[in-house]
Amino acid sequence: MKLGKLGLVFGAIALAICLAPNVGWSTRVYGGMLSGQLTAAPQKGEIEIANHVYHVKANSPADKALSSFYAGQKVDVVLDGPAGSSDSQVISITLHTG
Repeated sequence: MKLGKLGLVFGAIALAICLAPNVGWSTRVYGGMLSGQLTAAPQKGEIEIANHVYHVKANSPADKALSSFYAGQKVDVVLDGPAGSSDSQVISITLHTG
């Protein structure tokens, strides 16, 4: 096999690996993470942590888990952008441990 064809084959294999869905999601960088106490009962589409309201991304794991949290609990949330941005939305909510 000629060197040019061999390089093309390896390039195609590398491209196929990079385009696999699990590789793309595992390398995605998310925004900020914050912890705090829920200061109000979560409502559909939003959650209030330490007197600051955050929007919850529709159809995200956070949206599905929203009804299992209540005011007074300490939670950890992951945002899809910087914590200081008004465009950032909550994509994950977990009960704070420790």
